[in-house]
Amino acid sequence: MMFQSGFLGTNASFITDFTLLAEITLFIALCIGVIAQRRGQYKLHDWIQTPVVILNLFLIVSVMITSFMGQRVISTLPQRPGDAYYLVVALHAGLGLIAEGLAFYCLLAGHQILPRKIGRLRYWMWATFVFWTAALIAGVATYIIWYVQTPEAATAVSTQSDTALTQDNSADPTTSEAFLQNFAFTPADLTVTAGTEVVWLNQDGAPHNITFVDGSVASDNFFQGESFATTFSEPGSYLIYCTLHGSPDGSGMSTTVTVLADNAENAAIAAAAPTPNPVPPTATPAPTVPPPPVDLLEPAAPEQTVVGLVSFFDIVVPSDSVAVLLNGIPAPTAGATYEAWLTDSQTNTTFSLGQVMPDGNGRITLQFTDANGRNLLGLYDGFQLTTEPQFDDDPSPGTAVFSGQQLPQALSHIRAITVVSGDAPAAYGLGARLQAEELLRHAEFVQTAYDLLSIADAQRHAEHIVNLLSGAQGDYFGDLDGVHGVQNPGDGFGILPYVAAVQATAVTAANAPDATNAIQIHSTHVVLATDNALAWATQIQEAALQILAADSVGDIGTYVDTITQLSPLMLNGADNNGDGEIAPAEGGIFTAYQHTQYMAAIPVVGEP
Repeated sequence: MMFQSGFLGTNASFITDFTLLAEITLFIALCIGVIAQRRGQYKLHDWIQTPVVILNLFLIVSVMITSFMGQRVISTLPQRPGDAYYLVVALHAGLGLIAEGLAFYCLLAGHQILPRKIGRLRYWMWATFVFWTAALIAGVATYIIWYVQTPEAATAVSTQSDTALTQDNSADPTTSEAFLQNFAFTPADLTVTAGTEVVWLNQDGAPHNITFVDGSVASDNFFQGESFATTFSEPGSYLIYCTLHGSPDGSGMSTTVTVLADNAENAAIAAAAPTPNPVPPTATPAPTVPPPPVDLLEPAAPEQTVVGLVSFFDIVVPSDSVAVLLNGIPAPTAGATYEAWLTDSQTNTTFSLGQVMPDGNGRITLQFTDANGRNLLGLYDGFQLTTEPQFDDDPSPGTAVFSGQQLPQALSHIRAITVVSGDAPAAYGLGARLQAEELLRHAEFVQTAYDLLSIADAQRHAEHIVNLLSGAQGDYFGDLDGVHGVQNPGDGFGILPYVAAVQATAVTAANAPDATNAIQIHSTHVVLATDNALAWATQIQEAALQILAADSVGDIGTYVDTITQLSPLMLNGADNNGDGEIAPAEGGIFTAYQHTQYMAAIPVVGEP
């Protein structure tokens, strides 16, 4: 019941929703007791207030303290004093403890167990009511901030710090910089002298944290560009891991920091140790895909003919590349050449892809990747092939002989999948891809934990899988293993919401008044692939929940197999018929993303 989804329509658990309603009910009863006291009905007042105070204490001990400690409020609040997530719950806890303490004094004094000589009792009773009211307001605010509002992804560069290991903070410590890079600690093992402050900078797209195996330090998750610092004052060996991507046994994302006594000899040893690489990791190249078929394209007017298309694809970052495939292009006149351009109808801007010439068969092929990693699909919606003098120094386009234009209404929806959207941390298709790639890592972690017979590690990464899939607003999101608090290695939106948004948006694009036949056909392909991805994601989520409910590692083998087998399918699909291609009906998230880019392909037309 602790992790069962709640009944108030938020991402809170059942017990959290129950506690909120119980506190509101107790406050209403408290108000009735106050009214009874004001009317001189003292026995009714005592009959009501006594169980209210006792039941409230039970909720504080059994539910609230556990949640307060699980979220690491005490250790995190000094580091983030302005963070409403931790500030409001600290205020709620302080007001609640004061209110409960005053209430217990009034209860014991009212029953003459304690003396009433510390002022008039009614003043203590009114003070109790005021603090209780304030605590309830803070508690409702806590519920809203924790379970109703969607957490925003961190965007600013910030540094967390931990001084639990520092004995003397008066002197500026020596600083050593390390990196969380490619889901590993860099360097793998670090040697420093006592008094050194180590600053870990996250260079990965996924969040990480710094957790000491002995429990002395546990940072919040911090994101790309953010850092966490700890000062080591005592010599020794410190085992550290990321609870999202490593394990306390040293597997996965883990490291050892060796702290030597602070003297000249050891300083030389530490200085001679390997230094980390400060260069951020390069982006992982995306899979290359074939261009969309030309035969689906239709000219906008009967007097025109389609000579080819311009399609968008990924090389390093999303839609940073275009492929131009044209046929039947006559050779330019003597002294002239062709130049290819991307155009934008909204800003009237043009961007040269360079000079091109048709081969002997009248065919032009060109692949271009933007050196600055720009999303070309988001910047340009048209194409021109112009004639230019061979030695032309004019930066503007010449006369267009072939051109193409995507239509704005359908394109706006396509861009929500491939470029940007207003209600998610990333474009829907891109977000689904990135989160699914992160889930693959945790599927491997679950398999490793099972192989090592560690039910705790398997359940920890099963929680990560569920939270990645459901998102912060999902029914199952939360601290599902009950160990490290809520742990989510994703961006909070959720794979299931992302994939559902891809499907719905592709259908909307196909239904746009200006949608072409090609857009409508590729939209059906997106629907086929996302149907597969949603089915596989649901099965993965159910298997992860079964792992979380298991009592021993011997009970989870079937569910581990399900996660291991279906996670790659959810992302990449499978070539079931062995024809060397993954058709839409065989595809997953990447196929849906690919066919959304096909929807954005620009038909190039000219006069016959």
